[in-house]
Amino acid sequence: MSATHTGGRTRRTGPDGTGAGESASERGAAGSPGGLREGRAPRAGTDLLGETGAEWIRQSSLRSTWWVVAVALAGMAVFAAMMGYTELPRILENPDEADSAAFMRLTSQGHYYLVQFAVLVLAALASTGEFGNHSVTSTLLWRPNRGVVLAARTLVSAGLAFAVGVLSTLAGVAVLAGFVAPYTGVDVAETAVTALSAGLCMALFAVLFVGVGTALRSMPGTFTLGFLLLLGLPMVMQLSEVQVIGDAAALTPGLAGIEFYAGGDVGFYTAPHDGPVNLLVVLGWAVAAQIVAHTELRVRDV
Repeated sequence: MSATHTGGRTRRTGPDGTGAGESASERGAAGSPGGLREGRAPRAGTDLLGETGAEWIRQSSLRSTWWVVAVALAGMAVFAAMMGYTELPRILENPDEADSAAFMRLTSQGHYYLVQFAVLVLAALASTGEFGNHSVTSTLLWRPNRGVVLAARTLVSAGLAFAVGVLSTLAGVAVLAGFVAPYTGVDVAETAVTALSAGLCMALFAVLFVGVGTALRSMPGTFTLGFLLLLGLPMVMQLSEVQVIGDAAALTPGLAGIEFYAGGDVGFYTAPHDGPVNLLVVLGWAVAAQIVAHTELRVRDV
């Protein structure tokens, strides 16, 4: 048995050249006229499972993936240390200022200014890398169902982003605790809720930007649009003196996201609405991006 590589995926072959583990219908498809499959059609769930495994191998084997994860965690730790160093003198001067909610507020700001951009980079690398080196052609030859390819890429990217969101929250709280925990205490339940909320929001951001990257097929374009959606556009809208434009900024994914995982106590921004609507806003952006990406991938040649 030997192994050949196709578009970043490993295909194991037996002595007769057929893929080990291929069904009879899959082997028949390769030799049948017009590439038509004979026999029982493969199940979509099986295809998605196999493609998800292949996508995980592809992303996890890239050093850039782990560099981005490491930078996100290190960036949050540094941000938390700076915030802790700033908060400590204020608390020492006035102990009444000690507030356990500051942990969640400051950590959420770290997500807004740093971690969400690491997720943007992860999603952009995952969604545009194969278009950049043209290996996407081999990927789609091996897995012609383009919807399955997009779904698998999205699932793996979202899983990584969820882990980054949770771990960076825990890292930020741990570093902050080293400065102010003796004066404020740490609410474990609140920390868990914030970590899971941040993980969920980062996962939705990954879904959003995998969709954007797949539609644009350009890493610089994905970075640019992502930065505008997360930070640039809402900042400009908030600078407007028109009330309706300022309120509309709450419908951008970056501000809606921090309102969700910060529990409404952002520290630098007050949205016109609180609660689950903020999560629905981010979900809406993610679904819209995936619809556009699937349509673009289906109708456009690679």
